[in-house]
Amino acid sequence: MGMAASQARWISLAARKTNVEYEGQQINQARTALANKSSELWNQLYSMKVPTAPSTADFTTTQYSFESGDVTQTIKEIQAADYTDSDGIHYNSYVTYYSKVSEYTGIRNTFNNPQVQYVVPAEADPYYMVGTRKLTCLNDVDKTDTSKTSVWGTYCAQLDQIQKDWPNTQIATDWKAYRESGSEEALKNIYFWTDSSDKVNYVSKTAATTDTLDACIADPTAALHSYYADYQSSNKEISKYGIVEYDPSGRATSLQLEGSSAVYELKASSITDENAYNDAMNQYNYEQQVYEKNVQDINARTEQIQTEDRTLELRLKALDTEQNALQTEMEAVHKIISKNIESTFKTFES
Repeated sequence: MGMAASQARWISLAARKTNVEYEGQQINQARTALANKSSELWNQLYSMKVPTAPSTADFTTTQYSFESGDVTQTIKEIQAADYTDSDGIHYNSYVTYYSKVSEYTGIRNTFNNPQVQYVVPAEADPYYMVGTRKLTCLNDVDKTDTSKTSVWGTYCAQLDQIQKDWPNTQIATDWKAYRESGSEEALKNIYFWTDSSDKVNYVSKTAATTDTLDACIADPTAALHSYYADYQSSNKEISKYGIVEYDPSGRATSLQLEGSSAVYELKASSITDENAYNDAMNQYNYEQQVYEKNVQDINARTEQIQTEDRTLELRLKALDTEQNALQTEMEAVHKIISKNIESTFKTFES
């Protein structure tokens, strides 16, 4: 190989080696950037709050109750108090308690799609229908039947209660008119039917309001109001000062209420708020799904980074191999150039 050719080859190899080294530096920088991204993802993963399942203990409270005669009284709240009555009795608590009572009550139903019809048969008296129920006019009921099987007395008691609880309705107005003057015209404006729960529902034929039979026929989108009477359970709540005794563990054991010398034994039971617990569990399940989704996303992105890093690593190894080959060839060319120089100088020396 001539001197010029050897030098050209060495320059070409040096340039290639420089390019390989530069590309290697770029790959190292890219791998460093990937490592930083991977570190950020792991930091993000470690900083994520792991959802904790709710415990029933967090939604369980101790509820006290006592027996007053044949009625069970449930204590809703015990507040600390410092009260002395006119007799000099000191009370350390203000107690709110309740018992379930059943009261006869007038109740209103709302039918948003009552499907009211006025049927006029060919050879019979016309009648109203609500859905599949045929209605009866209250004036058609036998009011003179006083036997034990008579339904009139039952209807009267029900309408008396409805009038008491819903005094501003057309039903109450018509029933009051009948009670005070015996107006049969008022009864002709009251219709009724018995539903699947054996409740007798009373409705008005017509009124100034839009919740009557005729109004629902004129406007099928109108709502129909019916009224019935039944026993309803409710909590009767009372608050009084009291003397509450506690055992060493802090559990309330007895209660004496203001104005009474009776001392009631308190029974304790654990009550879990199932609705609140279920809400908390639903929230936990949602947070758990979000957490798992975020973990899956981080793992997928980490796997992608690792794949890119392995590709770069393989390329870097290939460059390293290429650089070694270039270095070896450059050394060989350098030896050739050295020999050429040596032989040239020897020629001149001779």
